[in-house]
Formats: sequence, structure tokens, C-alpha cells
Amino acid sequence: MKKLTLFLIGFGLVSSVSAGSFKCNIPVTNCTPIFKTVIKKIPKQECWDEVQTSPITYLASASDCQASGLVVAKKCTVTKCKTTYDRYEEQVLVGYKNSGVACDGHVVSKISNCKLSSIPITVSY
Repeated sequence: MKKLTLFLIGFGLVSSVSAGSFKCNIPVTNCTPIFKTVIKKIPKQECWDEVQTSPITYLASASDCQASGLVVAKKCTVTKCKTTYDRYEEQVLVGYKNSGVACDGHVVSKISNCKLSSIPITVSY
């Protein structure tokens, strides 16, 4: 049992010494902008005049009409408006896809807000 424990402890120390990692920077070989389509709406008013008849009826006087006692409806002009929207699409830059090739031939990509000159990676062995 003691030999097995010592063997496992020794094996753990050897494997931990042999396993490791290092950091390096891969130069960026391709940088592609990333765009997003944004839909914008601009409000505008459309207005027009309507002639409306008042629901209230008035009795015309003798001086206003030739025959007295006629019922006359009063007319008025009302301006009505409704809001409509002009819609348009706009392409907005949201970032960059930076790509580079690692030593083993794998393509490494990183998305960022700006163009990068290199991509930091950690290689484990």
C-alpha cells in the first residue's frame, strides 16, 4: 500500500512537471469589419382640413333667411393630423473579426471593437 501511494505521488509530481502552458501572440493576417443592419423610423405629421357640420342646429332669424323658422346647420373647418413614420435601414459598424494562423496551422479568430495587430493565446502542452 505504501509503495502504491509513493508511486502515485511520484507520478503526480512527474506529470505536473511535464504539463505546462505558455502565452504567445499570433500576428493578425485578416481583419474583417462586422456590420449590423439597424432600422430607423422618423416620425412625420400628415395634416388635412375637413369641413364638418355641427350637430347643433340653429333657428335662423328672419333677417338671415328669406323664410323665417328654417333650421340651419353650422359648418366649420377642422384640421386633422396623423403621425406616420418614414422607415429606412442603415448599416452600423459593430466590431471586427481578427484572424491569424497559429504555428500548428489552426486559424485563430477574435472579435473586438477595434482592429488588432496580434491575438494573445495560451498554448497548453
